[in-house]
Order: sequence, then structure tokens, then C-alpha cells
Amino acid sequence: MRLTTIRITGEDRTTAARVDKKHYTLLPHADVGALIASGPEWDRTAAAHKGERIPLHAAETTDPPLIPRRVIRAGPNYPTRAKELNQPRPAEPPLALMARPHTLMGPRAALPLPTPSDPGTDWGVELGVVISRPGRDIPTITALRHVAGYVVVNHLCAGGPGPDSSVRPSVLLMGATLVTPDLVPMGGRGLTLTSTLGGRLVQRANTSDLCFDVATLIGHASKLTALRPGDLLTTGTPGGTLHRPLEGGLTLHTAITGLGDIDLSLTAAQGA
Repeated sequence: MRLTTIRITGEDRTTAARVDKKHYTLLPHADVGALIASGPEWDRTAAAHKGERIPLHAAETTDPPLIPRRVIRAGPNYPTRAKELNQPRPAEPPLALMARPHTLMGPRAALPLPTPSDPGTDWGVELGVVISRPGRDIPTITALRHVAGYVVVNHLCAGGPGPDSSVRPSVLLMGATLVTPDLVPMGGRGLTLTSTLGGRLVQRANTSDLCFDVATLIGHASKLTALRPGDLLTTGTPGGTLHRPLEGGLTLHTAITGLGDIDLSLTAAQGA
């Protein structure tokens, strides 16, 4: 399934929806996060639901599909990222736990920058994994059973990459659609990730290049903390962004094949 949170045109409310071929099927939940938290059979219920339908053009998908309960960041988790940071390939999954991002934005957003050019911002396309089932000390062999779905994310953190990212000001952008595991290769492998900045390709990689795959990350994250439905695990960004400062007037486009994309318009803050 493809699930999203829509804002119905002319109405001040959001609702979770299943994306069908030519329409949305509305689900009885305010967003996809509430759907996932509704019980262990949430996915079967959503797949079988035959509620109200509206045309695709009658709603907006400008909101993120869910508000993550927590964010668990991995990185560096691509060899190219470790290399550009002048670090060795990690010996174990490098994970950091965040309560929540300071700002959460959807797939079409505008962000004012504090300066015309900010080389100290850590950013990049990432595969996001949303947790559906609780667990602690989850064995790697069964870890994928805890995945609700996959989503494209771009996590911007002030101050550059480093282990203290959990306490730095951050903006988390999420694509509009959460794609359930039945429509994605096992473990989210084999997906192409790209980023363009001002129309120039700056990142291109494949999720098969991850140092630690999704199942391994879930297993290690569940040793760090008990996982709960609605937790978001971001799997790390590939190399290519370290020496790419973000500047007002540019558009940052991040995408993962089969999952969706994010367009972020960068604007100069007033007085910058």
C-alpha cells in the first residue's frame, strides 16, 4: 500500500488516506501515525477499508504522513559518507536518539536560511523506516517484521555532521507517502537515492551500499531503546553534501525510487 496524510481542499483538517490508482480512499484516522498506532492489524484494516473516496486533485499532500514519536539517526552509514568525513568505515551501527526534530516539514516546503550561505548544515537524502510493532532486543532475523513502511527523508542539522546531532537544531523533511513493505524490495534494498541542489546532481547512491542494512539497524536500535509504533529510523545519507553549502534562492530536491521525493525551496532570511 501507499499511505499518505491529506488535507482536503477547503477544510481545516487532515486525514490518513490510501493512495489508489485515481483516487484517495479516506481512512478513519487523522494521519498515518494514528493509523499505525491503532492496533496490530492496522495494515490489514487499511488495505480492506472501503470508505469515502475523493479524486487525487481534490486534496493536498503538503503535510508529512506522520509525526514521528522519536527519531533514531544512523550515520555515517555509507562508505562514501565515511570517506568524505575522513572517518573509517564504522565497526558497528552509529546511532543517535532524538526526542523529536525541532521542525517537521512535508514534501513541498520553503525554509529561510539564517545566512545567505551556511556551510555548517548537515543534510542529505536518506531512507526512512517507520516502526509498526514494539520491541526490545529484537533479533536481526525477525527485525523486518517491525517495519510499517519506508519513506524518503532529508534531515538538516545545524553545525555540521557529528555525534552530537541529537541536540542540535534540526529540520526533518518527509516525503508525502509511506510505502508498506509489500511494495518495496526486502529491507528496502536496491533503491536509488538522489539529491540535486540548484538543478545540479550532488548525490546518487543505492541503498544496497549501506554499511549496515535496515534489519541490522533495527536490531541495534532496539538495544539502545525499546522501539514503539511511530518511531522513525533514518538510515544515513551517502557522500556528496559535505562541501555543498545551502544558499537562498536554490531548490533542494531529494528522491528515492519508488518512494517519492521532497522539494525544499531555500530562501534568504530577512536581514540576511
